[in-house]
Amino acid sequence: MRELIALAAAFLIIIALLYKKVHIGTTMLTAAVVMGFIAGFTPLEVVTAVLKSIMERPTVELFAVIAVICILSSVLQKYGILDKMADSLEDLFNNNKISMMFLPLLVGVLSIPGGAVMSAPVVDSVGDKLGLDKVRKAAINVVFRHIAFFLFPFSTTMILTSQIGGVSPYTIIKYNIPVALVSITASYMLFMRNGISKAEDPVSKAERGIVERIGSVLVYTSPLWVGVVTNVVFGLPFYLALIPGVAIVYFLIDKGKQDFIREMFKGINWSMVYAVAGIMCLQGFIKQMPAIPQSINNLMASGMDMRVLIMLSTAVMGLLTGNCNAVIGMFLPLFITFAADAGDKAYITSMIYGWAFLFYFISPMHLCQVFTAEYFNVEIKELFGQYKIYWLVLLAATIILYVFIY
Repeated sequence: MRELIALAAAFLIIIALLYKKVHIGTTMLTAAVVMGFIAGFTPLEVVTAVLKSIMERPTVELFAVIAVICILSSVLQKYGILDKMADSLEDLFNNNKISMMFLPLLVGVLSIPGGAVMSAPVVDSVGDKLGLDKVRKAAINVVFRHIAFFLFPFSTTMILTSQIGGVSPYTIIKYNIPVALVSITASYMLFMRNGISKAEDPVSKAERGIVERIGSVLVYTSPLWVGVVTNVVFGLPFYLALIPGVAIVYFLIDKGKQDFIREMFKGINWSMVYAVAGIMCLQGFIKQMPAIPQSINNLMASGMDMRVLIMLSTAVMGLLTGNCNAVIGMFLPLFITFAADAGDKAYITSMIYGWAFLFYFISPMHLCQVFTAEYFNVEIKELFGQYKIYWLVLLAATIILYVFIY
């Protein structure tokens, strides 16, 4: 009973502190420590549990991956490679609609909370050429940025989920590809195909040949896709597979090479590393409380479907916190214990990842929504009105996928 009270207390602490905008690392660490004390841990046992959680080899490797992801994101932005990626894609497709869809998605691979504001100026400018109102532009910016959530293996949320669930990011992607395809199709049909009030204004005709333009896209996007190839082909762990991408950025730049090493280390987002440490501490405490999964097991034995429990749990936490990592850090350690084999583990991990995204996406505390609404000077409720059909389509796709297909 004490462990259940401890879990409930941790849940309330997380919601309250994140609502007060306390850093997620501090929030999760506080929830973990309070949960430990309520569950009956001695002070020494609490300290030991914290140290064990952050010093285990998987956690240390996770820190290394997050650090390298931060470095890569930082140098891509600092040295203008992200802009060159965008320019090369625009040059290749020669189409404002495609540019408007791809640019937020491209920015979406960067591990920056509220990063949708980075693509907002481009979406604003191109949207004016297409005759879109500010609410439609704001919705496009948020929706297309988050398509990368299902497809990019090196996002911090994907890596965190993979580590806690013990499942490859590519497996999570494989499970959620149908939802990603539905997302792409629905977003195009709802936001780009319909509602264009003026004839499309294509960008100036590219003068270079198609082969040269494709080559330019491959070169400037290589810091992203080389890591995937290195990991898949050579089997290098993620913290090593991403390093060639950083090296490629060095060779692509003309100016500032003398400061590159310093900029690399400046790019490490210690706040994000701390956030991950807090999440790993929380899941470490949860693992040491056998009464919690036993209670869930009793609920399922009484007829409650685990999939319903997962959906309700992620819905409450996601909507109230607007933080996907908090949802995953809280509930994945709880439900992954019910995996009977590798297949079950992949299914549960991927399902929680999908549900966490759905409810985080529409949370009024979701930073991408908050910053985008501020940039375009629109109300959050106007954004909801724009993509409520889009979200309902994703909801239906997720239910069909995880209830009737898998």
